[in-house]
Parts: sequence; structure tokens; C-alpha cells
Amino acid sequence: MNQENKKQIIMAGVLGVVLVIVLVYQFAIAGGSGTPPKPSGSSGTQTTSNTAPTRPTVAPTRLKKVDVDLDELREKVDVVTFRYEDNRISRSPMTPLVGRIRTQLEGLTPIGPASTMEIAEKNVTGIVYNEYAPVAVIDDEVVSEGHQYADGVTLTKIEPKRVWFKWGDAEIPVELKEL
Repeated sequence: MNQENKKQIIMAGVLGVVLVIVLVYQFAIAGGSGTPPKPSGSSGTQTTSNTAPTRPTVAPTRLKKVDVDLDELREKVDVVTFRYEDNRISRSPMTPLVGRIRTQLEGLTPIGPASTMEIAEKNVTGIVYNEYAPVAVIDDEVVSEGHQYADGVTLTKIEPKRVWFKWGDAEIPVELKEL
């Protein structure tokens, strides 16, 4: 073994011993009283020097056992009796909260058993729009695209704010109405 390798091994050993001392010192502080030991010869007063100030250590918090009277806590709890039937508001959850949308179709001519005006007056009260399977509430009935009514009118398309009906060659849009 040459001289250079011996020096490297000795330096590694010295650094290992210093590391062990530092770790033992740190664990003694954390596991002990929480305050680092004062260096010998310190008078407790702080002197001005070029060294950085030390951080104050904070003792770990511990849980305290508290006596609690559960019966007293139960008495302090306010129990509110709520009956949905008594406090129910008469509002359809499918009705939008803001704005008023109306269909303005005038001068439409009758075309068979159902007229375009009758189709335009259908009550669209709600739309649950989904790109793949939208549904609408029309005349209090939940319907999807392709639904055919008894008079031959077909629901062809549901959009976020309106639905499209088809009767013969005519396509009639009906906007979402608010009550």
C-alpha cells in the first residue's frame, strides 16, 4: 500500500469519527430535555461576536389529559328539529335560477295532426346535457334523443339550452323555459 492510500484511509476514519460524534450530539439534544447543553465557561450573557446567532429550540408539545363531563356537553348541544315537508319551497329543481327564456315562434302553419305552434308550446322545463346521452324534461316527462310522440313528432337533438323536434320535413327548436 502506498503512502497516498494510507493518508486517504486515515482521513476517511477521522471524518467518520466526527460524523458519529455529531450524530450522537444531535440525538442527545432531541431525545433529552430539548435544550442543547451550554458550552463550559458561558456566563449566560450573550457577547457580540462574528458568529451567527443560534436558533432557539422549542420543546415538543405533549398532549394533556383533560377531564370532560359528557353529560354537560350533551346538554349544551342544540338539537334543531327540521321537517322538510313544513319548510319546502315550491320550486322545481329543474328550473334555472336566473334569466327568462321564451320561444318566439309566430305565423306557423298547421301541418297534420300536430302544428308547429303546438310543438313550439311544448314545456321544456329541464335539460341534463351530456355529450353522449343528453336527456330533457318535456311536459313533465324525461325523454332522450330519438323519442317519438304519439302524434308523430320526434325529438331529434338536445342542446344545452334548447331541444329540436322534427315533424315531416320541418325542424322546430324549442328553448328551455323558466317558470
